[in-house]
Amino acid sequence: SSHELASRAGVEILKNGGNAIDAAIATGFALSVVHPGAGNIGGGGFMVIRLADGTVTTIDFREVAPSGAHRDMFLDDSMNVIEGKSWNTAWAAGVPGSVAGFGMAHEKYGSANWRDLIKPDVELASNGFPLDYQNMMYFNHPYYQEYLSTDTESAKIFSKEEPFTLYQTFIQDDLGKTLERIANNGWAEFYNGKTASMIEK
Repeated sequence: SSHELASRAGVEILKNGGNAIDAAIATGFALSVVHPGAGNIGGGGFMVIRLADGTVTTIDFREVAPSGAHRDMFLDDSMNVIEGKSWNTAWAAGVPGSVAGFGMAHEKYGSANWRDLIKPDVELASNGFPLDYQNMMYFNHPYYQEYLSTDTESAKIFSKEEPFTLYQTFIQDDLGKTLERIANNGWAEFYNGKTASMIEK
């Protein structure tokens, strides 16, 4: 994976008897903590699977448009594109697919306990991890500082008065609580439980 701690999460699952799908799921959830720029539960992806018997399949869990989306939602009454509406507004949001994709993969092919796959990542978010060079550079970059400070909630996490430093402990309390709910209540909690209600609000 793109981060040692995420790879380590997958290796630990394998050492404890989980299969490759379990390890991929644990790694994916760990990336939501240690690679916030791309490995997050607010996005989506694909899983390419080759089973021991040679069967090959894929799971497509890319983001999808919300149920209220419609063809002309980025156009004004004169059918002209509304500049920026499809980019940095609530209208631009897609329904994340990562959690559902991991859930489907686990239900079809996983063998380990669901909670065991996510619990270490809860700790990683709640207790923090030492910032690596790549994350430190991203967090300190003027573009990301400006971009992430425009939202009140992201500003609490990613915007600091002093620059982020190498190996400082980076804590994400809210992400830890979200992962805890997913671990305890199953993947569907993200879509119809407390987490979904908080996202909608």
